[in-house]
Amino acid sequence: MTDGGNADSATGSDPGWDFFVSYTAVDRDWAEWISWQLEEAGYRVLVQAWDFVAGSNWQIRMQQGVQHSRRTIAVLSDAYLTSIYGQTEWQAAHAADPHGFERKLLPIRIEDCPRPGLLGAVVSIDLFPHDADQAGPHLLDHVRHALTGRAKPMTPPGFPVRRLTAQAHEPAFPADISPVPHDLQDLLDPQRTTFGPDHPDALTAAHNLGVSLNELGEHAAARTLLDDTLTRRRTTLGPDHPDTLTTANSLGVSLHGLGEHAAARTLLDDTLTRRRTTLGPDHPDTLTTAE
Repeated sequence: MTDGGNADSATGSDPGWDFFVSYTAVDRDWAEWISWQLEEAGYRVLVQAWDFVAGSNWQIRMQQGVQHSRRTIAVLSDAYLTSIYGQTEWQAAHAADPHGFERKLLPIRIEDCPRPGLLGAVVSIDLFPHDADQAGPHLLDHVRHALTGRAKPMTPPGFPVRRLTAQAHEPAFPADISPVPHDLQDLLDPQRTTFGPDHPDALTAAHNLGVSLNELGEHAAARTLLDDTLTRRRTTLGPDHPDTLTTANSLGVSLHGLGEHAAARTLLDDTLTRRRTTLGPDHPDTLTTAE
C-alpha cells in the first residue's frame, strides 16, 4: 500500500497526489473508506482524517490538496452540499476543468442527494445503491473509467444476435395482435371486482392493457388507464418500486405518443433517476428509460 500522506513532492511540478478527498465532518467514515480502497489499489490520496496531523497548518494542507492533486473527489451528501468549505473545494476543481475533459472533479454520492447547479452536469459515482461487497469494485471500476476516459469492458462483448428481416420485395408476416376492446371497464371489472382496484393482480392487468393500447397507437386511452394505475401503485407499492417505475415508463410513452413531450420528459427523467438508484445505471430497465 502506498503512503498517500507523503506530501513532499507536492512542492514540485508533478502533482503530489492522485486524489484529494473533499468531505464534511459527518461523512468522515465514508471518506476514510473511500481513501482506503484507493490506496489499497495503489493510488496516492490526501485526506484530512489521516494527513492533517497535529502541528500541520490545515488551511495550507487544504490548499495543497486542491492545487497539487490530479483530481478532487467530492463525497456528496446533503450535509456536504451545505458545507462552505466543501463548496469551495469542489468548485476549485471544476474551475480548473470546466468542460470535464480531464475529469478533475469526481463526485461520489454516498446518499441519494441532488446535484445542484454545476454539479448536476458532472457524472457521479453512486455508492449508496450498493452493499459492502459491491461498493468497492464499483468504486474502483468507475475510478479507472475516469482516469482512462473510457468505460471499455475488460472482456470482449458477446456476438450480437442477428435480427431477421424480411426482404424488401416480400411483405412482412402480419403480427398476431388481437384487438383490444375499447370498453376498458368491461375488461377490468372482473379483476377489480374479485380482488379490488388496488390489488397487485388488478393493477398488473390494468398496466398490461395500457401497454397494449400504446402498441396499438391508442395513446389517449392508454394515458387514462396508466395514469390511474401509476397513482394506485405509488400509493400501494411506493414510488421506487420496480412495478411502479414500469408503469411510469409506459405512461411516459403514452405522453410522448400524444405529443406532450414536456410532460413525458419530466416523468421519464424522474423515472430514470429512480431506476438508476434502485436498479443501477446498467440495468436493462434503466437503459430502456434512458433510451
